[in-house]
Amino acid sequence: MPTAYKSADFSQLYRQYRQNGRIDDRARLSSILDFDEELKFFPSLDVHLEFLDSGCSTLADRRDYLKVRQAEINELVSRISLTDDLEDLVELHRRLNVVAIELFLKGVGVMEIHSLITDYRHLLTKRVVSLISARLSPQPCEFAWFNMGSDGRREQTFFTDQDNALVYMVDGVPEVDAYFENFANEMVAALDKVGFALCTGNIMPSNPDWRGSLDEWHRKMENIFHNQSQNNLLRIIILMDIAFCAGSATIAQQLIDKVHQMIHDNFGALMVMARSAVMSSVALTMFKQFRLEKSPEHRGKFNVKLFGWAPLIMTVRVFALKYRFSDTNTIVRIRHLEAQNHFDEEFSHRLQEAYRVLTNAKMISQVEAIVSGRKYDYYLDPNTLKPEAQEDLKRALGSVEVLQKLAYNSFFSSSGL
Repeated sequence: MPTAYKSADFSQLYRQYRQNGRIDDRARLSSILDFDEELKFFPSLDVHLEFLDSGCSTLADRRDYLKVRQAEINELVSRISLTDDLEDLVELHRRLNVVAIELFLKGVGVMEIHSLITDYRHLLTKRVVSLISARLSPQPCEFAWFNMGSDGRREQTFFTDQDNALVYMVDGVPEVDAYFENFANEMVAALDKVGFALCTGNIMPSNPDWRGSLDEWHRKMENIFHNQSQNNLLRIIILMDIAFCAGSATIAQQLIDKVHQMIHDNFGALMVMARSAVMSSVALTMFKQFRLEKSPEHRGKFNVKLFGWAPLIMTVRVFALKYRFSDTNTIVRIRHLEAQNHFDEEFSHRLQEAYRVLTNAKMISQVEAIVSGRKYDYYLDPNTLKPEAQEDLKRALGSVEVLQKLAYNSFFSSSGL
């Protein structure tokens, strides 16, 4: 499996990373060029290289290294649409993942890694859709395949699983339902083979909760929003990050529009999501020290996803939904909220930096799991970080707490309603 990494692939590189401390190109360039805060988050390797090409002679070796890697990536990506063999896609996925981890350990930043991994996994998924569609041709009607979770937000990292949904046009015809049940099962099996692990929460179209005609989806959402059980609230949260992947863009937009209409028409559901966001614990004590696990299994560590990254994602999401912004990407959401004067410039920059720091910590915890050969569980020992990186992480967690307090005042105080 492409995410069953071999520790030997990265052990030496990770040792160098630990010994030297990673200085990412964002820091390198800020010490050389006077560029504004907006450009500290390079959205892609292309933009990254544009800056290295803009006269930074001191980074010539760096530029040459990245251009070699970019050429390798381009060659691998170009082969995705040309192969008809799932085994080829397995190998392409594996090789692209290895390059992505190497780039991260060599100092490429969070946003470029997000962009790189999300883009090639999107292409891999589209190719699997194409291959399964051809195998099961002819199709009885148009359909759309969706990504959700980190893929829907364009925030993929080194490990991935399936968070997908399926919608099709024809309603109430048993033969059509049977066709797309088979289609969904074939897709889920093929994606698993290619390296998208089965979702432990069963958020996959092989589960009828995540598959159906457009009319059936409308009926499902009416039930989900009006019967706010714990399970249905989880489904609402998942749907907030839904994004089109393959098939009919027209059908996809109809479902996405319905999702956002429902959240706007059911403010109570948004309030429940807001309460969940502001009540989520952050791994910081009242004395601004890390709140660490005491259990033998995770002693001295904390779950960087559950007690840092997720509260930030959730709270930014509810703000974006409150102000009717439909883009799913967290940094884009923060910048939009700043542009609409819901966040001031300084606080927006703090949140963007918090996102970068927390996602970087999440990626480090993934690399540590790979190198150690243990199952990935999101736990990070902050003592594995340099002192300055630990302080960055504390500041990031503190920014999340400030965001949660702002959300509480916005949603639950009398002045916020």
